[in-house]
Amino acid sequence: MESKKFKGWGVLAAAFILSFIPTGIMGNCFSLYMAPVCKNLGFDITAWSLVNLIASFASAIGAMVIAGLYQKKNMKIMMLVMSIGTCVCWVVATFCTAIWQFYLIFGLANIFLAGLTQLPISMLVTAWFEDKRATMMSIAYAGGGLGGAVWSPVISNFISSGETGWKTAMLFSAGAVGVVMVITSLFLVKRSPAEYGTEPYRTGKKNDSAADSKQAQSNAWIGVSKKVATKSSAWFCVLGVVICIGILSAGVTTHVPNFVTSIADDGGKLQGTVLSVYSVVSIVGMVGGGALMDKMGIRKTVLGAAVLVIIGLASLYAYSITGTTMLVFGYSIFFAIAMFLPKVLPAVLMSKVFGTKDYAGIYAFANLFFLIGAAFGSVLTSIIQGIAGYGVTWIFYMVIAILLFLAVSGAISGGEKLQAKYPQGDE
Repeated sequence: MESKKFKGWGVLAAAFILSFIPTGIMGNCFSLYMAPVCKNLGFDITAWSLVNLIASFASAIGAMVIAGLYQKKNMKIMMLVMSIGTCVCWVVATFCTAIWQFYLIFGLANIFLAGLTQLPISMLVTAWFEDKRATMMSIAYAGGGLGGAVWSPVISNFISSGETGWKTAMLFSAGAVGVVMVITSLFLVKRSPAEYGTEPYRTGKKNDSAADSKQAQSNAWIGVSKKVATKSSAWFCVLGVVICIGILSAGVTTHVPNFVTSIADDGGKLQGTVLSVYSVVSIVGMVGGGALMDKMGIRKTVLGAAVLVIIGLASLYAYSITGTTMLVFGYSIFFAIAMFLPKVLPAVLMSKVFGTKDYAGIYAFANLFFLIGAAFGSVLTSIIQGIAGYGVTWIFYMVIAILLFLAVSGAISGGEKLQAKYPQGDE
């Protein structure tokens, strides 16, 4: 394969843009609208919180439907439809005056948005990169963290411009996403190498070890159908992985700000610093985690990440006992480095365990269980800390980190059995 014919670098750029623009502007900045919308329209905070829950599950359900459409229809056209649908919903949201209207509009918007974020990113990178897949996946998803850092102050400035500044912010978001995504969909998105008479990216280096040879064979494996995958023992381990990740990431990150403020009692100053450090470190961790997966393998990388998670949680536990400010930054550093897990691990693990034959459908279905875990995690933390305090809560999540590693090991072992049983893929 001649490098000048390889179009995957443009596809990788498209995947990064999908993360940086739609995810960065609409996904990562959505929490900024809670206070101003509730204040302007007189909504209760609890009532608005349901918008997030409805939007999350709508996104998961939408991803399962859109996955099938992406596999059967022209991906460029489908992404144009998703872009237009998302942006129209955000424009319509500026005319909403009742909370049920926001439930309806953002539920619908997130069905479309599912076709612009995690699903197409994972599909594109998996299709175009056979080698260095985890590294490329992490580069693409790093755009979301960078996008959140870049767009958050921009959206905040629009919102703070007046009582209805949130409407201006939503209109700007719709316009920016619409323009960029139309251009990206038309000129950069290419569903698979086969459609363009080329092959996925391979390093071209001769494998020097049995482990390398085995990894290369695994990456090239066509895989099994969704029907076969979801009936295998590996599937239940994969469910354990995504549920544990959802519980761990949401259960910890959504409560740390409140936890820090409850001890520091400084009006939220330490909380802001902790979150800023966390955001910067997580971007580095996103890229580094993917590179390590390619270098060391998924199992060893997840083991290292689980150790980092435990160290980060131990830092929070020590902070709850001593109140020493520096300890809380152990969370911002160690836990943040490991947070490539929610985005990169499921995307890479699906192709590793089940191959690429029915990747989109399997990934979208598993994502539903990730969201269930995330929704359950935040509530679970509230319950445990209410009964036993935050110290015991952080110990509980250390156990979840261990279970996550065990589930990953089981999933990989199950995937190896599937590959041995269906070396040419199932019929």
